[in-house]
Amino acid sequence: MAENETKAGAGAGKSAEEWADIGRRVESQIRGEFARLAGAEESDSWDTIVRRAESGLRGRVAAGVGAEEAVSWEDIGRSVEHKIRTEVAGGVGAEDGADWAEIANRIESQIRGAVGGWAGASPEDDWSAIGNTIAGKIQGILDDAVGSGHEPRHEEASADDSGGDENAD
Repeated sequence: MAENETKAGAGAGKSAEEWADIGRRVESQIRGEFARLAGAEESDSWDTIVRRAESGLRGRVAAGVGAEEAVSWEDIGRSVEHKIRTEVAGGVGAEDGADWAEIANRIESQIRGAVGGWAGASPEDDWSAIGNTIAGKIQGILDDAVGSGHEPRHEEASADDSGGDENAD
């Protein structure tokens, strides 16, 4: 127990200058490690180390998306957006330079054509006409079901309930 008290109290006698020196050495070691990772010199300032780290990261990201290494983050973002837009445009049959509005129109048109085809609507029908065609099909199915002698379950259940007073006596 006396050993623990000695260890705990060991720092109590240090002066402020000694603690400041310990802090400087720890900071120097940390800065040196970060500088090494960033490709900077150990003696460089934190600002220089951060700029080198950011520049290196930006260069690696830029190379990964096919942009020049010296470009800005905005240029990298534009490059990524262009690549994604070009891929999506090709996937929906739009031209390479198509903007997002054109791509969205193509996608909507393809979905409308698929749903309309399933519903039996004509390819040039709009959503309202497709909805009316689907509603007409549903109404026809319901009319056939009711007209074929099949009564809905709730009517059968209410007919059985009408004789339910037999046990009341």
